[in-house]
Amino acid sequence: MSPSPLSLPIFRRYLCAALSANLGYRVQLIALGILVYRFSESPLDLGILSAVTALPAVLCNLLGGVLADRYDTRKVWMANSMLSAFVVMAMAMLVYSDVLTLVHIYVLASLMGLGFGVNVPVTQAYFPALSAGTQIKKAVSLNSISMSGASIIGPTLSGLIIATLGLSAAFAVAALFWAISALVAAFLPARLVQGGRNAHPLQDFRLGFAFVRKHRLFLILCGLTTGNFLLVFGWLQMLPAFVAEFSLGEQQVGYAFTAAGMGATLGTLLSGRLRPGGDLGRQIALAALLFYGSILAITSVTSFAFVLPLAALAHFGNGLSSNSNLFAMQSRIPENVRGRVMGVVSTGLTLGTLGGLWTGAMAALAGDVRLGMAIGPCIMILAVLCLFVTQPVFRKLGEIE
Repeated sequence: MSPSPLSLPIFRRYLCAALSANLGYRVQLIALGILVYRFSESPLDLGILSAVTALPAVLCNLLGGVLADRYDTRKVWMANSMLSAFVVMAMAMLVYSDVLTLVHIYVLASLMGLGFGVNVPVTQAYFPALSAGTQIKKAVSLNSISMSGASIIGPTLSGLIIATLGLSAAFAVAALFWAISALVAAFLPARLVQGGRNAHPLQDFRLGFAFVRKHRLFLILCGLTTGNFLLVFGWLQMLPAFVAEFSLGEQQVGYAFTAAGMGATLGTLLSGRLRPGGDLGRQIALAALLFYGSILAITSVTSFAFVLPLAALAHFGNGLSSNSNLFAMQSRIPENVRGRVMGVVSTGLTLGTLGGLWTGAMAALAGDVRLGMAIGPCIMILAVLCLFVTQPVFRKLGEIE
């Protein structure tokens, strides 16, 4: 049996750098949502925040994938993390000075989105090369745990900092995490792709899309990822408004994010241990349905006490489904195009922040934040059942090591 990726010092350093970047993102995400909600107390404004963060991020997912395959991935990561640290620290200083307007917030949030957009495909393209000769499934799981682990620690940390020290301190801590990520990345080896690059960068943008379009399985799995994050994940961006219905505040928002992160981590851990063989497609579908059903249950609760266990259960299902989905793709992507393909895949992951615009718009149209949160899961339940019945390449999907 191949050794665990954790046996490699360079992979452990990579995880530290990735965790720090993810913590920076999670802390700033909570702080941004609370900052906007304090300004307007409007679910629609939370949705607009999601849009101005996600749209630049989606564009930079593709750019990050191209950069990861054309240049030294480590240097791209370092530069991006330092720029993110400067932007988030600028937000901290403006919040502390109390001179912000919603326009200022949206402009800086869009710059934060640029940094996060580059970070996702760069890290997704980097770690398989660092874990060569080890179990790729465990490498995928460990990388996902660095993200879900940050979603446990980051929101609670952000909520506690905001409650005790204020919003400016939360942004300052987020900037520190981004700076630490850049520092640790400096001690990682270079990743330079040999071959597979086009003479003109614009051609590289198209290559990732062409690969996904050519392979039906990738179209399906990318579609599920995009649907998950665009139509369902918006419930997290609505938490300030949803929690307010129970006359609760910032700390409870952080607790709900943390419960979701704990569930996602457990689901990710389980996905790394299960051996579904030829039933990987069934595993992805059933876990996704658990995610959607649990979110629907959250929309009907009458006490906040039920939100935390249901959030954990929902994101347990999402962690199991999403990590199994990522493993199915990572194990089938050639190394010389990995960055560009993962740039396309990462757009679906990044749409989790844009999902707040969908959910916020639905809540505004319905005049009810709960109904706005419920529409997306209903659509995705129908989509998963339809794909499972009509697409044999998904229904019969199996593992490859």
